[in-house]
Amino acid sequence: MSVHGNVRALQSVTVLPDKYLNVVGLSHGMNRTSPNGKDETVGRLLTRAQIQRLVAKHGREVIEHQHMQIERCCYQHGNVTTFEHSIRVACLAVWLADRAHLWYHVNLRSLIRAALLHDYFLYDWHDWDNGQHRWHGFTHGHAALMNALKDFDLNDIERNSIENHMFPMTPVPPAYIEGYLVTLSDKLSATAETFSFDRFNKPHLPSLEAHIKHRVTR
Repeated sequence: MSVHGNVRALQSVTVLPDKYLNVVGLSHGMNRTSPNGKDETVGRLLTRAQIQRLVAKHGREVIEHQHMQIERCCYQHGNVTTFEHSIRVACLAVWLADRAHLWYHVNLRSLIRAALLHDYFLYDWHDWDNGQHRWHGFTHGHAALMNALKDFDLNDIERNSIENHMFPMTPVPPAYIEGYLVTLSDKLSATAETFSFDRFNKPHLPSLEAHIKHRVTR
């Protein structure tokens, strides 16, 4: 799938409520690169479409990975799948970094990849499964990191941000700004999804078993 195809996919599954991406119109911003290699926009704020393109570009490897199909088969909060939630968190994290003017302090690629992988635990935590997921809120950050390490080459920012994104529910805070952006974006998105009026309208999702079996037999 091309980057443009990913943008269409992002647009179809997202996106954040307007209160999160209520941006001033920008259709012809000039791209620039900061001293540490980050994509920026000169003098103006990023639009929703620009944020989606950045997530598609820097998150392409993650978004197109076959195991992300598992996330499409599981609801995360309300009627939002884990895949949709991960996309929303990535978009919101970029939005927060942009509005806080953090581009000289944030690694954009690592921010997006960490956000997309923060819930890469690859199971349906709503299933009882003999109580295995009873402590999901406390353990899934580490589970997501272990799975992500099997499928991707992660740097220290990405590893730390994924594992510690549940702070303060888990005791260790993120060590990087990127981690705090992922943590805040996750909590904002989760709250909006959990209390959405649409949370009880849950369409039937594809079967999870086929994807799980394929992962186990790899």
